[in-house]
Amino acid sequence: MRGYFADEHLLIIPLRDVAGLRLYGEVVGAHRALLTVAVTEHAKSGDEITVDLTRVDYLANSVLETLVALALSLTPPKRLCLLAPPELGLAERLEHHGWDQIDTLRLAG
Repeated sequence: MRGYFADEHLLIIPLRDVAGLRLYGEVVGAHRALLTVAVTEHAKSGDEITVDLTRVDYLANSVLETLVALALSLTPPKRLCLLAPPELGLAERLEHHGWDQIDTLRLAG
């Protein structure tokens, strides 16, 4: 899945300068498998895998759980970096579950 993906809810494009993806639109449960494959492929490219969610309007809890599981599967120094706008409430959602303490997961934005 090194290329692009698009459906009626979501557009995924690879980032140019770093290992990772930029997402646009709504990320729903049906996108979990696709996102898993894409992040796993990019994990081979560097120590930090970026998932840019700054253009995402909605992120399903099941997708967040999938991203957390992917981060937990990484071995340091590899880590998953989520770029997210405050409107998604990721800081609060991660903290609520204690996921903000995961060494291989970083939230930026």
